[in-house]
Amino acid sequence: MKNFKHILSYVISLLILVILFFWIDKDSLRLLLNTSIKSVLVSILFALILYFSSGIELYFVRKQFGVSLGINDIFLLPIVGNLWSFIFPFQGNLLFTTLFFKQKYNMKISESFSISIYLYLVILCFAGFLGLIFAVTHKMLFTWFGLITSILLLNPFIVYIINLLVKNLKHSRFLFVKKVQAFFTSIVDNTNQLWRNFSFTFIILVINLVRLFVNIVWFYWISFSLGFGLTLFEAGLISIVMSISLIIKITPNNLGVAQFVTGGFVSLMNVQPDKAVLVTLFASATTMLLIFTVGIYGNFYYFKTLDFGALKRIDD
Repeated sequence: MKNFKHILSYVISLLILVILFFWIDKDSLRLLLNTSIKSVLVSILFALILYFSSGIELYFVRKQFGVSLGINDIFLLPIVGNLWSFIFPFQGNLLFTTLFFKQKYNMKISESFSISIYLYLVILCFAGFLGLIFAVTHKMLFTWFGLITSILLLNPFIVYIINLLVKNLKHSRFLFVKKVQAFFTSIVDNTNQLWRNFSFTFIILVINLVRLFVNIVWFYWISFSLGFGLTLFEAGLISIVMSISLIIKITPNNLGVAQFVTGGFVSLMNVQPDKAVLVTLFASATTMLLIFTVGIYGNFYYFKTLDFGALKRIDD
């Protein structure tokens, strides 16, 4: 059944990419094929900066649980995590970090889950805040867009309410159900504690702000290297939507889905969707170069093997 899900995710990714390639103008596709090596190298540099920022984020988050990461971990962990997301499309990054920190630091699985959920919620909250600013300045506050961004912004309060509800639930008499309740309670409680640490959350938000700025410059630069120019606003909108779409774990490293969602959403904001698709495809191709070189090296560095199936069975 698990193998079927993995195969299905690759098929979905391939189908979406085929649809996108047929939909995009052929002259636009040639822009990708005619990209210079210099453009690829500069793009790789941007991707490395973004991976490093993710490593810094991991450093601060894991430090809250008594784990101190070295410089090698800061560089390698995000890239190896993306490699696992490609091989195991359904939450491969979470699987990798859980296995790594359980083996090396004896970290609880519930703590790793809490960290991943917290970081997802930070991304959603940050995107909601920026989206709400956009909604107010463009008189879209009382539209579906304003409603969605408001919900995203308020997700910390939703977590707090869930935490209260979970704590007030009666524990089941059945041992298995009782363990599930305790596990879920631990995740929600840890996530809530991270939110309530305002100085720590502020640091994480600053890192996300820096990452957004780098992403905007990256996408802006890609558009010009491909021969068409996005505005900074368009690059920013694509960056925000792309960051949210990456949470949807359906295809290998979200390839295809990210481009489809981003292109579809920005078209509603009067941005040419084919430009968004081309930029995100170029960015995805760049990251794939890294995850299949540096990522494979990093996986061997940590586990001394490239047998991902065996590693997954260890985690199971």
